[in-house]
Amino acid sequence: MRESPQKMPSRYEPWIEDLRRKPILPALALVLATLLLYSPVTHHQFLDYFDDDFYITKNIHVSTGLNLDNVVWAFGFHEANWHPLTWLSHMLDCQLFGLNPGPQHLINVLFHAINVLLLFWLLQKGTGAVWRSFLVAAFFAVHPLNVETVAWVAERKSLLCTFFSLLTIAAYGSYVRQPDAKKYMVVIGAFALALMSKPMAVSLPFVLLLLDYWPLERYSDLPFRNRWLRLIREKMPLFVLSIASSLITMLAQRSVGAVPDAADLPLFLRLENAAVSYVAYIMKMVWPAKLAVFYPHPWHALPMPDVIASAFVLAAISVAVLFFHRARYLVTGWFLFFVTLIPVIGIVQVGRQAMADRYAYVPFIGLFVVIAWGLGSIVEAAALPRFVAVLTALCLVTALALVTSRYLPYWQDGVQLFTQARIVAGQPDFMIEEGLAENLVSAGRYDEALAHYREACDLRPDYARCHEKMEELLIKRGLAP
Repeated sequence: MRESPQKMPSRYEPWIEDLRRKPILPALALVLATLLLYSPVTHHQFLDYFDDDFYITKNIHVSTGLNLDNVVWAFGFHEANWHPLTWLSHMLDCQLFGLNPGPQHLINVLFHAINVLLLFWLLQKGTGAVWRSFLVAAFFAVHPLNVETVAWVAERKSLLCTFFSLLTIAAYGSYVRQPDAKKYMVVIGAFALALMSKPMAVSLPFVLLLLDYWPLERYSDLPFRNRWLRLIREKMPLFVLSIASSLITMLAQRSVGAVPDAADLPLFLRLENAAVSYVAYIMKMVWPAKLAVFYPHPWHALPMPDVIASAFVLAAISVAVLFFHRARYLVTGWFLFFVTLIPVIGIVQVGRQAMADRYAYVPFIGLFVVIAWGLGSIVEAAALPRFVAVLTALCLVTALALVTSRYLPYWQDGVQLFTQARIVAGQPDFMIEEGLAENLVSAGRYDEALAHYREACDLRPDYARCHEKMEELLIKRGLAP
C-alpha cells in the first residue's frame, strides 16, 4: 500500500533536528532578530510629556548621575512608586551617556534581548521542548504590544522587573533540583530585586505555584491537599515580600493622589472595566491593531452586553482549561496570563488609563505558551511533517514582526505618538489633547499646541494645570490680554 504523504520523511527534517540538538543556534537567532527589529529606536527622542521628563530629562537627581545623595533619594517614594533599582539604572545611564537618548534606548533593547534569551533558556530547560520554547520566545521578542515597554525609556522598570523575575525562576529551578537554604535565599534575593524594579512582580509567588504544576510537576505522588499545602508553605517568605511591596506601593500612590477616590470611580465600574480589558488584551494579542500609548478610561458604566460577554468568555476559558487539565500547559499558561495581570487590571485604579500595552509584557508569555504548545500538540496529533509546523510558525512570527516595524516609528517623538493615540481613541480625551499640546510646544509648533490646549481645557474645565499651561503659551505668543 502507498505510504501516506504525512509520514514521508522531509529533506528538511535532519536540519530541523540538528538545530534542536544545538539550542545555541536558535538562541543566537532570537537575540539577533530582536536587536535588528528594535535597532531604529536608537534614533528616537525622549518622550518628555510621557514620564521621560519626570524620570530622566528634568529630574535633577537622575540627570546628575550616581552620587551618594542621589542613591539615597532613589530609595524614597517618587512618581507614585517605590522602585529604587529603576532609579539607579537611569542614574547609571546618565552617568555614562548624559542626556543622550540613543544609548538609553539601546539599553532598553539589550534588556529586552536578554529577557528573550532567558525565557527561551528557562522554557527549554524546564520542558525539554526546544522548538516550542523557541516559538514562545520569538512571539515575546517581536509582538507589537511589547513596543511600548522596549521603545519607551521610562518603562525600563518593566524590563528590569522581568529580568529579575526570570532570574528568580531560574534560581527556583536550581532550588527545586537540589533544595537547600542557600539556594532558597538566592530565590528570595532575586525576587526582592524584581520588586525593587517594579511592584508588578508581586504575583510571582503564584507563578511559581503554577510552574510547580507544570512543567515541574512537583510532588505529583502526594495527595492533592498535602501537595499544595506543602508548596504554599514553602513560598510563605515570598508571599510576605509581596504583601510588603503591595503596602509600600499603596502608600507611595496615595501620597501623591494617584489613586482616584472611590466616589469618583466605584468598585463596580472598575470590575466592569477589568473584565472588558482582559478580553481586549486577548484580542490585541491575536490581532494587534489600533495600538496606542494611552487608552482612556471610560469613567462610566460600560454597555452591559459587553461586560456580560467578557465575563462569560473569561469564565468559559477558565472552565475549559481546567476540564482539559491533562494538557497541563493550558492551566499554567492561561492562569499565568490571568494572575499576572491582576495587579494592573484596574481593580485598584492608578492613573486614568483603561489598559496599557506595557502591562501585557509578562502576562502574554502565558498565552504564548498556550499557542506554542497547542500548535505542537495539533502537529503531533495530525502527524504533520515538521517543516509544515516550522513554516507556519515562521509566518506568524514574521507577521508580528512586520506589525512591530510599522508601529515603532510612532515612538520617534511625542507628536507622532499622541497624534496616533488621538486617532485610536476615536473621541476627544483631555489627557491626549494635553499630551499632544505639550509635545507640539516642544517642537515649536505653538499655534497647533494652543488649539489642543483649548480642547483639553474645554474637556476638563476644572483641570488647573491645563489652564496654566495655556496662559503661559498665550503670554509667550503675546496673545494674553
